[in-house]
Amino acid sequence: MNTKLGKPKPVKKEKSKKRGVKKISSRGSLIKKAHAIMRDIVIMRDGSCVCPAPEKGHSSILQAGHIIPSTKPGTRFDLKNVHAQCSACNGRHVHFEYYYVDWFIEKFGEEEKLRLGIDAEKVSLKTYEVLEIIEQLTLIHEKQKLNPDWKPYFSQKDILSGAWKNEAN
Repeated sequence: MNTKLGKPKPVKKEKSKKRGVKKISSRGSLIKKAHAIMRDIVIMRDGSCVCPAPEKGHSSILQAGHIIPSTKPGTRFDLKNVHAQCSACNGRHVHFEYYYVDWFIEKFGEEEKLRLGIDAEKVSLKTYEVLEIIEQLTLIHEKQKLNPDWKPYFSQKDILSGAWKNEAN
């Protein structure tokens, strides 16, 4: 007979049946929507991978590659920060970023790379700003569909403020 009187063991909670499924917040789904529109703009604008071909050649899958990682909210939707990359180059960029960065500096200049670095440090995007970015990216994409030769390269700041409309040709 057990003479120790102690607290009863807690009852184990039943585990959720949806293991591994992460609930996406409404803000998260808005960011995904904005990213999808931006990806379409970038792939239509660039048409093919912008990087020099890797040893085994380009893959056929195009993705939106970021010079400054998309985890930095200040440049996540900056159209100069994002370019079409094949999946092979986008993967290579993780370990050998100089292929992509050298191309970027040759095309846009060191000053533009520095601007991206400064803009990247914005703390966060508010939900209303993400909604505005979706609206503005949608307008940019619609204009691009009407004029496929148009190459939109606007900063996130210009997209968010609508100033890109003054610069658009």
